[in-house]
Amino acid sequence: MRVYLFLISLFLTSTVFAQTKKNIVEETFDKVKNNSKVDKSDSTCFNLAQKMYDEVLQNDVSEFKKSTLKEIIEYQKNKKSKNIYLFSVLLFYQDVITTSSEQKASNPELQRDIINYLEKEFLDIYNKIPVLVYVYKVETLHLFDNKLELKKYIDEGLNNYPNSIPLKYYSYKYLNEQTYKEELMKINKKHWLVNIEE
Repeated sequence: MRVYLFLISLFLTSTVFAQTKKNIVEETFDKVKNNSKVDKSDSTCFNLAQKMYDEVLQNDVSEFKKSTLKEIIEYQKNKKSKNIYLFSVLLFYQDVITTSSEQKASNPELQRDIINYLEKEFLDIYNKIPVLVYVYKVETLHLFDNKLELKKYIDEGLNNYPNSIPLKYYSYKYLNEQTYKEELMKINKKHWLVNIEE
């Protein structure tokens, strides 16, 4: 948790200089990374990202299990945890989108820079991207209204995670892919995202 708070304060302090530096997000998070234990063989961070996705985005009911919350807290508190910087960036991204939603004022460039950093780092550490990052990137790309890039990324995500309900949902919502709409309405009609449409 201290890493997360440090990350926020470091980021907020650095935001003032965002106009003068090319990518303050990457610079800031790399500083945090340099003070973290990085281990390509430790899959805890990746597995927690997948659990978060499964429980909050993929399940019919969007809710964390108590055991997962406990696991996240223990992972954050443990000074021996590896790749904690990456998990902290993921939580920071969630905080940014939550704040944007509450204030009804998004910051697409900031979201893009954070999600691009997450994507790059997950590829570097694990040689793969968790489905949660695909979903977040699709949501961010939608803010830029670039349908070609959006389609490319949704297709890539569905190629790697063909059962992803959120990616199928965004495919029909943002790209009007009727095949997925019919499938979701038939097979996944109890899913919370699908129910938003009704």
